[in-house]
Amino acid sequence: MGMLEPITGCVHLAVEGGCGGTTWGLQHARRVLGEGQHVVWICEEIPDGGRFSQLFADISPIAVSKLHLSAVGENTDVGIKSAIDLLNALENIALVVVDDWTKKSGKPSSDLRNSMQALISTCNDKGVSLIAISSAYEDANASGWKARGSLKGCETWFLHRGKIDSMLRELHVDGAVTEYMLGDEGFTPRK
Repeated sequence: MGMLEPITGCVHLAVEGGCGGTTWGLQHARRVLGEGQHVVWICEEIPDGGRFSQLFADISPIAVSKLHLSAVGENTDVGIKSAIDLLNALENIALVVVDDWTKKSGKPSSDLRNSMQALISTCNDKGVSLIAISSAYEDANASGWKARGSLKGCETWFLHRGKIDSMLRELHVDGAVTEYMLGDEGFTPRK
């Protein structure tokens, strides 16, 4: 199985469209579930069933039952509030993922940003890791990739396609680039 380094704290993952952001989040969720801990997953739509089955094939049904998945349509704000309630009710949550927390164009509303900041604060207080996934965009001035919406208290990472191979992905963190191959089992470091 492909391995990714565990996330600590808050990461805002800004992703080029169709690049595997959901898979990246699911792969982190798989690791946490495999350790017997709970994951809260907030999304607009339930992840693709085929992809989910591939990534979770080796995880027991009991472990998968610890995935608290909430598909909220365009009501991301409601899902975030639900995640905060779960964090306050359960002690064994180790990861929260908000997949596509912003729309693919435009700026997030101030209400949504405020909800995300409340979630970040709650996760920090509880010592729970958070991955907030959003669409990245290329700046019109050709100055590189930008994240849609900024989140205080989160590191911003960028994930996009490599130029050489259609399955190559580049993760940009603090000026360093790590290359991964994206396959059926998720991301594996490029050798």
